[in-house]
Amino acid sequence: MHQYQYRVQILRTPEEIETVREFWNDCNPGRDADLDFYLFFAALRSEARRPHVVVLYDADTPKALLAGRLEDARLSIKLGYLSLPAPSMRLLQFVHGGWLGDTSNTNAKLLIGSVLDSLKTGEAEGAVFHYAEVDSALFRSAKTLPRWYCSDYAVSHQIHRFRDVSNRTEVLSSLTKKHRYNFRSLARKLTDTFPNSRIDKLSKLDELDRLVADAEKVVSKSYQRGLGVGFSATPIVRSRLEFEARKGWLRAYILYLDERPGAFWIGSLRHGVFVSDYLAFDPAYAKYGPGLYLIVQVIEELGRDPIGAPIEQIDFGIGDALYKARLSNRERQEAVICIFAPTAKAVAINALRSGLGTMIQATKTAMGPLADRIKRLWRMKVTEKS
Repeated sequence: MHQYQYRVQILRTPEEIETVREFWNDCNPGRDADLDFYLFFAALRSEARRPHVVVLYDADTPKALLAGRLEDARLSIKLGYLSLPAPSMRLLQFVHGGWLGDTSNTNAKLLIGSVLDSLKTGEAEGAVFHYAEVDSALFRSAKTLPRWYCSDYAVSHQIHRFRDVSNRTEVLSSLTKKHRYNFRSLARKLTDTFPNSRIDKLSKLDELDRLVADAEKVVSKSYQRGLGVGFSATPIVRSRLEFEARKGWLRAYILYLDERPGAFWIGSLRHGVFVSDYLAFDPAYAKYGPGLYLIVQVIEELGRDPIGAPIEQIDFGIGDALYKARLSNRERQEAVICIFAPTAKAVAINALRSGLGTMIQATKTAMGPLADRIKRLWRMKVTEKS
């Protein structure tokens, strides 16, 4: 009978991480937890002090790991769309999907136990797990193992929608009769009004200048810019696009109307999964539904993409939207969950964040559908000011 000799080790340098490359890749991680992407992004972020990868070994064989980094960062404390000022903390940031291998109940407890030890010894003041599945053993361990004053009481579940597809994707056939009619009506209006409309696919390094410039023209007028979210022509975003273009992952699409960019969709196609990163449209063309038109056309295009593995899935990303609900055929619940160090500073931040989170959630519940209406009106007001 096999005698388990479990041990946990923290890898803190790229050289140490390379020792588990074969295991890491064999786990088939998602895009955000891809080893090369993880190392690239950790080196890119000025806030990052170093990698922090927790590996669970059975003797000398890795069985599971948590992929994170130690950063000097501010934990988000939000009141609706407003971000409240918060002090800087040393945070262990574990990337989305960065829990690989056998993360069963027993192993999840051992991995989270290592994180708790790092917080107790002062290595970090908090740990953040970015969008763990709420029905996973890792989420349950992160929620239940810390002491009550170190636990997260501001956990907000978010829907994560997907569309499982085949090589020849018929998007419209999956919609209701009403939605098919509405889409076709908008599509005819768009193509009749703009007979020379076209969608350009930009995925190469020498196309990045045009991609960034035209995407900026669109997003500068959108509600996303007014809220400070979404695409922006920053050095970090540019470097990320360059990385994905070099890897052959980048897939960016721009809809041109009267030779002007009217909408864009930027993502990456890796291992048969298209991950949506940025999507926006010029509100001046809103009555033509340029965003939905572009999405449907791109999904059809991805089903015939000749580069790399056949497309298997569209990952619409965290958070909900009407187009995601209509076009997806699978979903799961995820959440950011935090653990706080047993220090006065960390516990105080947890209390403030938890208090606000509880108040906001109670308000949303009491308001019901009115909360979504206010959210839409806020977006419209922001768009008008952009």
